[in-house]
Amino acid sequence: MYSWEMDRVIDQFADKDCGKGASAQELAEFEGRFGVTLPESYKDFLRRYGWARFSHQEIYGLGPDVPAHLQLTRNTHSERFDMAPRLPPSLVPIMNDGAGNHYSLRTDQSVNGECPVVLWNHELGPEQELAPVSSTFRQWLLALLDTLKTSSDS
Repeated sequence: MYSWEMDRVIDQFADKDCGKGASAQELAEFEGRFGVTLPESYKDFLRRYGWARFSHQEIYGLGPDVPAHLQLTRNTHSERFDMAPRLPPSLVPIMNDGAGNHYSLRTDQSVNGECPVVLWNHELGPEQELAPVSSTFRQWLLALLDTLKTSSDS
């Protein structure tokens, strides 16, 4: 189900940069390479925007104009194979929290085309409990934008 609310909130957010969007082929190549199925709300975001910067927060993405440091494929590969502890294969990083931790999609818990967002804390090691911070990417993004808007209004 496409979220017009997500588009409306993104479009109304003043301090942002967004990409041109990702193709169906780029989405399929990512999913095939990493053996995951991305949730529908994140695929909607990727198709429409590709990647984004909202205030000081940056969301990884796909598409022809993604800045190198926000490339989803590069960051997923790096977090799974180059970093310690390695990101589990079921997680897809979507945003660095600025301290080396990643908000990630927990693709092994998908239900009806959506999965929870968790925070992977690199200091807690591979056996950490991954408690959801949001039940879907859409809800996580809307909460993030609300927090950023509220803090910029203060």
